[in-house]
Amino acid sequence: MKKSTPLFFVSGYWLIYLFASGRDAYHGIEPLDTWLIYFLNGGFSFFIFYLLLVPGFLAKNKFLPFFGWGIMALIVTAFISTLLTPLSNRDSPAIATTGIQWVQEQKAFLVFMGLALANSIMATIIKGFFIWYHELHEKTELEKKNLQMELSLLKAQLNPHFLFNTLNNIDMLIGTDPQAASSYLQKLSDILRFIVYETSQEKIPLTKELAYIKKYVELQQIRTSNKQYVNLNILGNPGQLMIGPMLFIPFIENAFKHASNKKTNGAITLEILIAEKQIHFTCINLYDKSKSLIEEHSGLGIALIRQRLDLLYKDHYKLEINQRENLYCVTSVIKLDEH
Repeated sequence: MKKSTPLFFVSGYWLIYLFASGRDAYHGIEPLDTWLIYFLNGGFSFFIFYLLLVPGFLAKNKFLPFFGWGIMALIVTAFISTLLTPLSNRDSPAIATTGIQWVQEQKAFLVFMGLALANSIMATIIKGFFIWYHELHEKTELEKKNLQMELSLLKAQLNPHFLFNTLNNIDMLIGTDPQAASSYLQKLSDILRFIVYETSQEKIPLTKELAYIKKYVELQQIRTSNKQYVNLNILGNPGQLMIGPMLFIPFIENAFKHASNKKTNGAITLEILIAEKQIHFTCINLYDKSKSLIEEHSGLGIALIRQRLDLLYKDHYKLEINQRENLYCVTSVIKLDEH
């Protein structure tokens, strides 16, 4: 739907409203200033619902505030319109006495209340329809993008070089340390099982994602005898928190791909902190500028990762990537929900 469509519908409604309500004023049946009060009454009630109450409360399923503020807006609109009416009819003999004036004001209040209610209902219907259509269209587009993202993610879920290298390392361990080889083979099996069965879901338990990261790092570590090459720290209780699968693996994979000599202690630092339903992720790796350029992240590019984060978390995440001297740093904070 074009952005001009809502404006077209609202303009059309008000042209009809002005024509219908202005006929009596045009033919001299009612004063022009009385028609102006009708116009202001309808405009105020319509746009306060259209611009504020429907998108601010009803669209967010806040029904009690919507009805509470809505009723208050209708009463205030009718009351102000009633106060303005005698000003336009001050010379009329119908309000010569206090009693007749009071009756006229009660009738006017009910009329203005009904008019404001009618316009507020129309505003709710029109705005509600556009919000519903926009959400439906957005959902369809998101599902389409999500399918594309899942396809891209599926292609990048496991770097072939990582798989080949891991199998070769396990093969070498079979002769020297069969028990360690069996343990690493089980970890590789768990990783493959995770990829096949878990990544098809939009969100998975954070505990499973953390277990996957630990096993991935452990399998990478068998490629070097230096156990201080990578530091992995996970703090906090994941509890029942859920997260999109494999959000951080592209960055971790990139760190192993471009990190400096494996004999260097602390060449890769991974820190994951879970606190207050948020996960704080930090990945820092050393790299040699003379030997390697930090290219687009292997598997999923940075733009693609941001798209996936937008799909899953919209405004509830932060992602910063900094490159300075011989350090490449990725930090991310994501607000998670519970199962």
